[in-house]
Amino acid sequence: MLICPHCGAPLVRKDKTFCCESGHSYDIARAGYCNLLQTNKPGDHTGDSKEMVEARRRFLDQGYYEGLAMAMCQQMKNLTKDKADINFVDAGCGEGYYTRQMAAVLHENGKLKESIGVDISKSATQYAAKRDLHTQYVTGSAFHMPLADHCADIICSLFAPTPEDEFLRVLKPDGVVVCAVPGEDHLWELKCAVYDKPYQNREEKYQLRGFRRIGRQKFTYRVHLECPEDIQTLFAMTPYSHRTPKIGLARLQALKELDVTLSFVILVFSAEETE
Repeated sequence: MLICPHCGAPLVRKDKTFCCESGHSYDIARAGYCNLLQTNKPGDHTGDSKEMVEARRRFLDQGYYEGLAMAMCQQMKNLTKDKADINFVDAGCGEGYYTRQMAAVLHENGKLKESIGVDISKSATQYAAKRDLHTQYVTGSAFHMPLADHCADIICSLFAPTPEDEFLRVLKPDGVVVCAVPGEDHLWELKCAVYDKPYQNREEKYQLRGFRRIGRQKFTYRVHLECPEDIQTLFAMTPYSHRTPKIGLARLQALKELDVTLSFVILVFSAEETE
């Protein structure tokens, strides 16, 4: 599935290196990931930092989002019921919390052929690779994935960008894209605590150009955040953290614990048929 980001030729693993027929080679790090991102300069910090990844991993490991992980795993079972030799891609995989569990379910059910996790953060792919026996993690952009044309049976995107043209290029003609997006009441109590005029998420806005929706599942539950660190980590995982005024951030830092609604919508898309 992997291709050379320099020339586009297929990559073949040779011991601790991925090589192409043109002579380009990419070392596989001791942690197990491979950096195939060719757009950043040495020393640049692209994507989530090590500190951000560590905080998110600690938060997710406490099980707050376990409901979403279980629902995604069930989707994998449903979508592969009558299929085998599945090539699975998680685009924007982060630290691999969901990727690891979905790949494990596919493997346990004898469905998995190859699993690839792609994220632009080297720190994220490094952490992910250390904890997943079934997935090859690569540092790369979801907008220019180092993957062959029409190689994936399933592409997943959880709270990550969804570049339609790139998904259409990588997806097999009969493949599917599975997205997890926020429901309208997701983190409502957190937003009420931070903003004077909070707003609900617009579920209807989540569409993929060139695809048709073939499945939708919504579920909502509440969790209790027991400490300020968990509240701040959850907030940092959202887009709100980049556009919140100082007064809102002060309110956030004053919270000691919080009961909060988690609401998710899982959407399944297939490529539209072309003439």
